[in-house]
Amino acid sequence: MITKERLDELFEFDYKIGFTNKISRGRACKHSRSGYVDVHGYRRIVIDYIKYYEHHLVWFYVTGQWPQELDHKDGDRANNAFSNLRECTRTENNFNAERATGISGLRGAYWDSRVSKWYSKIQVGGQVRWLGSYNTSEEAHCAFMIAVEQTHKEFAVEKRKELFRRRF
Repeated sequence: MITKERLDELFEFDYKIGFTNKISRGRACKHSRSGYVDVHGYRRIVIDYIKYYEHHLVWFYVTGQWPQELDHKDGDRANNAFSNLRECTRTENNFNAERATGISGLRGAYWDSRVSKWYSKIQVGGQVRWLGSYNTSEEAHCAFMIAVEQTHKEFAVEKRKELFRRRF
């Protein structure tokens, strides 16, 4: 496993962006941003023929602990500023993931063609919680958002969007 001393030998660290190269090695040029962004949007760094996620290296570098699971608060997988990272469980990390919406375009609103009504549900801790049937997709979405607020708290993707809207 990588050590902090090896990271200090190869990289310069910045709390706002992550790592830059101290030396040229392979295709990595001195003073350039370390690593590459993979097909999933994560920044990866190869050190001694081993691929690491940069956000794991940042967490290790700052805290001295290797993380089990990390969440990017703003949802940008390549933004590895230490202030954008937080330890979490797999479930909490999934709360903060973008999900495709159905025909309504609203999260948590599903159409039941058997009864011609909208319904809402939420999954928490492996259990699906039924939130009710509604006449409109907006009502179903509203029920879902209330349940999200109660269960997912700061890890909910909707919280991230709300914070983003307030900043800009």
